[in-house]
Amino acid sequence: MTTTSGANAPNNDRALASLSAVIGYGGMQATIVSALALVLSAYSLYESSFKTAEIEIYVPPVIQYARDGGGDTEVFVVPITVTNSGARTGTVLSMELNVEDLKTHTSKRFYSAYLGEHQTDSDAANRSFAPLSIPGRGTFSDTVRFYPIGNPFPKIATDAGDFKFTLSLVTAAPARPDFVDKLFDAKVAPVAFERTLPWVSDQQLDQRRITISMPEKGWTAMPAAPNAGTVPEGTAQ
Repeated sequence: MTTTSGANAPNNDRALASLSAVIGYGGMQATIVSALALVLSAYSLYESSFKTAEIEIYVPPVIQYARDGGGDTEVFVVPITVTNSGARTGTVLSMELNVEDLKTHTSKRFYSAYLGEHQTDSDAANRSFAPLSIPGRGTFSDTVRFYPIGNPFPKIATDAGDFKFTLSLVTAAPARPDFVDKLFDAKVAPVAFERTLPWVSDQQLDQRRITISMPEKGWTAMPAAPNAGTVPEGTAQ
C-alpha cells in the first residue's frame, strides 16, 4: 500500500509557516492599532481633565489715557481679554503695566487698580481689581484701569508721542502641585505693544476728566460697508 503523508509533509510545513506569518502580521496590526487608540485616549483625557492652565492676554488696537486725583495721577485704561485654553482653573492675582516713552526712553510701572471705564465723576464708586479665577476653557473680558506704582511723579506722558507698553500677569501657583503641574507648568508670557498719544491737554485731563484715545500706530477704524443698492458719495451715476 502506498502512502502520501511523507511526500506532503514539506507542503504542510510551508502552509503552517505561512498561516503563522499571516496570524502574526494580523496580531502586530492589532497591537499597533490598540496602542494608537490608547495614546489618543490618554491625550484626550489629558486635554479634557489634566491639562494645566494656559493663560493668554489680548489687547485691542485702542486704549485710553486719563488722569485722576485732580490731575496728579496718570491712568491708563486698557480693555483686556484673558483666556484659558487649559483644562484646569488659572488664577490671575494682579496685572502690571510697564510704560516706556519712546522719545525720552524713560519708563514707569503701573498696577491693575480698578475695573471699568474711567469715571468723569470723581465721586463715582470704583470697582477694585480682585484676583480673577479663569476656569478651564474660560474667558474673562473687562476694562482695567492702571495706576502708578509708588510716587505718581514725574508723569510719564507729558507730551504727545509714541509709547511702548509691556503687560504682565501675576498668576497663582498651585498650593499642592502634582506631577502634571511640575512637568507642564507654563508661564504667562508678557504682551508688548505700542500706542500713540496724539495730544495732551492738562486742562481737559485735570478738570474735565476726559480720556484721550491712544491708537496703534497706523490703525484706522474700518468704514462701514455701503448698503446694497446705494451709490457712495462722489460716484457718478
